[in-house]
Parts: sequence; C-alpha cells; structure tokens
Amino acid sequence: MNGDMKSTQDTKWFLGASIKELHCLYDISRLFSQHSLTLETMLTDIVKIIPNGWQFPERTCVKISYGGREYRSNNYSPAGRSLKETIELNERKCGTVEIAYRDGDSHGSRTGFLEEEKNLLKVIAEVVGVMIEKKEAEVLLKQTTNKLRKQTVELERKNIALTEVVQQIAIEKNKLKDSIVTNISEVLFPILERLRLTEAPSEYLDLLEYHLKEITGTFGIKISKISPRLSSREIEISSMIQFGLTSKDIARLLHISYQTVEKHRRNIRRKVGISGRSINLFSFLQSEN
Repeated sequence: MNGDMKSTQDTKWFLGASIKELHCLYDISRLFSQHSLTLETMLTDIVKIIPNGWQFPERTCVKISYGGREYRSNNYSPAGRSLKETIELNERKCGTVEIAYRDGDSHGSRTGFLEEEKNLLKVIAEVVGVMIEKKEAEVLLKQTTNKLRKQTVELERKNIALTEVVQQIAIEKNKLKDSIVTNISEVLFPILERLRLTEAPSEYLDLLEYHLKEITGTFGIKISKISPRLSSREIEISSMIQFGLTSKDIARLLHISYQTVEKHRRNIRRKVGISGRSINLFSFLQSEN
C-alpha cells in the first residue's frame, strides 16, 4: 500500500515536472513570433523564463553567454553544482547556457539536477541557437533591405539628374541648330548669291547651297559610321553622288578624270558593303540621308 502511494506520488511529481518543462519551452518558443524584439531583449527574456522549468525555480540562476556578452538572472551567483550546454550556430560553437542552484540542493533525497532537466537544457540550448540564427538573419535582411532602399533612392536621384542633363543637352542642341541655321541664312546665303554672279560652275554652287541647307542633317555622320574607312575624297564624292551629280559632272567639278571618279565609286561601293550587289549607289546614299 505504502509502495503504491509512493509510486503514485512519484508519478505525479514527474508528470508535474514534464508539464513545467513544456511550459518553459512553450514560453521560450513564443518569443519566435515577436519580431519586434531585439536579440538582446530576447536573450534577457529567455533568462527570466528558464528557471520556471526547474524543480527549484526560486533558487535557480541562469547565465547565457553569446557574442562577447553575458545575460544573467538577477539572482545569479556561480555555485559548485551547475549545468552548461553549448549554443551552436551553423554547426559552430558560439556561446553557452548555464544553470546553477544558488544555495545548493537540500530537497530530500533528490540531490543535484534531474536527468529531465539535463535534457531540457540541451533542448533549450538548441532552441536558443535557432532563435539567434533567425534573429541575425532578420537583422541582416533588414540591413540589406535598408541598403537596397537607399540605393534605390540614390538611383532615382541620379536618374532625375541624368534626365535633367539630357533635357539640357537637347535644349543646347536645338539652340546650336537654330544658331547655325540663322548664320547660314543671314550670312552665307547672301555670299552664295553674290558668287552666282561670277563664273563659278552652277553645279558647284547648287551643291554648296544644298549642303549648307543640310548642314544640321546627319548624312556626314551616317556615311562615316557606315564605313569609317572612307577617305575625305570618297566622302566628298559620296556627297556629290547623293546630291545627284553624274560621274562626268563630278570629274569636271573636281578637275579629275572620269576613270578616277569611277574608281572612287567602286571603292565607295566596296567600303559601304554593296559591291557586287544590284544596289544603286545614288539610291543607297539617299536612304542614308
């Protein structure tokens, strides 16, 4: 009878101890969901929770060591008998969780720490390691997010500045174009008209007038980009062909032979990539204007 009563009491005692352990782990795990907690606050709260899972909470003191800092319970005092478990982060030892009884244990026949308490401390150390890893990942993510946000703001600022620069360049470009057009119409065209009264070849004057009108065009740039290997003479002849002059006209105006003009035409066709193709050079140059 007495044996049965003792067995029942032991069962209730161990059952009570198991419930205490579960409550302890539950309270610690609840900290997972509190994203606003800093790592320091979280470890401080864990130190307060742990004693509730031990058989003598009022005399249980706790110390967590991590990152060069110690988080201690208010009653912490190193004792002769203590338990210590390593905190691991990515399979690397990075700290410890230590449990001690402030005044030793004199609770009947139960001396020292229970096996369940030793196992509980191992689980707590593992949980703390996971929580630290999660919290540091959150901090890193926040830092990365803030950095990306700052970079985005800076990029937007630079894009705005670049847009303003491009707009200013466009304004200056239009001003330059207007200035060139004005100078040509107000200064050069009157001179050209006086030249027409001389004996200068009319085709040359027409060509000069045409290119003065097209001075803000893109023919010269395009023909240079098509084949940067064109010589200055070939570019000159290309402009005459594009204007519509024949090889005979070009030869007369440049004071060179017809055969020389034809040779230049062949070189131009080869350099712009239409040699051997049934493409009219005049039409090709017109398409590039």
